[in-house]
Amino acid sequence: MTATLSPPVTTPPEPPTASRIRSLTTTIGVPLLAVAVGLAAGGILIVLAGGNPGQAYATMLDAALGGDTQLGRLLTGMTPLVLMGLGYAIAYRTGFITIGAQGHYDVGAITATAVVLSMPLGTSWIAIPIVAVTAAAAGACIGGISGVLKARLGVNEIISSLMLNYLVFYTLAWAVRKPLANPNGFTPESERIPDWAALATIPGTRIHIGVFVAIAAVPLVWWLMRSTRFGFASQIVGESPSVAEANGISVARTVVTSALISGALGGIAGAIMLLGSEFRLSLAISSGIGFTAIVVALLGRRNPFGIVLAAALVSGLTLGSQAVQRTQEIPASIGTVVQAVMILTVLLANRIVERAR
Repeated sequence: MTATLSPPVTTPPEPPTASRIRSLTTTIGVPLLAVAVGLAAGGILIVLAGGNPGQAYATMLDAALGGDTQLGRLLTGMTPLVLMGLGYAIAYRTGFITIGAQGHYDVGAITATAVVLSMPLGTSWIAIPIVAVTAAAAGACIGGISGVLKARLGVNEIISSLMLNYLVFYTLAWAVRKPLANPNGFTPESERIPDWAALATIPGTRIHIGVFVAIAAVPLVWWLMRSTRFGFASQIVGESPSVAEANGISVARTVVTSALISGALGGIAGAIMLLGSEFRLSLAISSGIGFTAIVVALLGRRNPFGIVLAAALVSGLTLGSQAVQRTQEIPASIGTVVQAVMILTVLLANRIVERAR
């Protein structure tokens, strides 16, 4: 008696069009779901706080888009979030899970203050390029430390970047009390930067040229990630370092390069905030915005254009929450809770999608 062997059953590959449609649906659907769940959770909290969700969200929308002044505040608030979100996107694409943007941002602000207060440059046409280069270099140095520690010694980048955040913060605290302290002040802060160092604005608005720097960075980073050798290498390294090494791609060099670029973008963000909005260095500038940029990067699905939309949403939530607290006595922390729920939804949805594949 002979046994007959049946051929193995194989599943036909998914058509490319169907795969692209599913990927696009996930890319758009997950953030929209996260926004819906976050706003629903915020509505419940507003009701528990004794408010009206419809009125509260209407106030938030007006605070973000209700006029030229509100729009200017939204765009200037978005600017550092976009730049640091782009930095996170580049690093995360390589599998370099840093949380160091706050340190990059702080050191950029420190460097910008030191340059404009110590060098009599006299005109913004000279000062701003010098500040941009030095702030980017300072941010890249801080980011590069974590990159080298990861690439050469295998040190966990989350721990190293977090420790560097603390190191830079305490450097900031020292700087506003000693070398950069205002000799005529009573609080830990620097002198106001000279007028020639402030970023130019659109007449009648608060929109400064730093906004356009962030806008220009979006397509540039998209091109870097999609159309360059580094972009290809970073994707392979992020997906499988062993495959990258087998194909002649240096994992260490790619990781360090992504860390340097991420740090440089954070440094520029800090300099823009200092020269365009704060105008003097103080401890208040280190407000945790670097961690908010993680929310922006994840909610934007690490896509440069998605990051812009996410930054607008997060900046609008921040401004709106403050307005709701002033007008309706609802805690502004509700905005933070909404952001947290959005991120939890994104992470959970991503996990479900991965397991369904």
